[in-house]
Amino acid sequence: MPPAPGRAPTGCREALEAAGLPFDPGLVVRVDTYHWQDGARAAVALVERAPRPDAPLCLNDHLALGALRALHELGRSVPGELDVVGFDDIEASCFSVPTLTTVAPDKQEIARAAVARLLARIEAPDTAPPGDHVAGHRLIVRESSGG
Repeated sequence: MPPAPGRAPTGCREALEAAGLPFDPGLVVRVDTYHWQDGARAAVALVERAPRPDAPLCLNDHLALGALRALHELGRSVPGELDVVGFDDIEASCFSVPTLTTVAPDKQEIARAAVARLLARIEAPDTAPPGDHVAGHRLIVRESSGG
């Protein structure tokens, strides 16, 4: 389920803190699902707020692609007025106009970690597996952020 209103995923908060930047809960838009339509609605909500963000980070590429479409329909320049960044590096991100800047997680590593945790739970159901796992990832800079 998406984060509650005004709450950012822990990783976003930690990254902002590490960069010495404040967290503004007013710049978090809750979505019901992670689909194109919700990304479009969230983008419209963001551009109507003050202050308007200059680079929305979407929790997945589907949301980001919906945001790109809505921003285009609103006559907003991407990049230019806003940069848009997604997460997942789905194939469609290479074919949008502009192409989508995205974070590409190491999906094989995520799968291995998930299977290892599942097996650990099966073998010892009363023992919780260790906490968070940070998977490898890379930023793929494309046109939606001026790349």
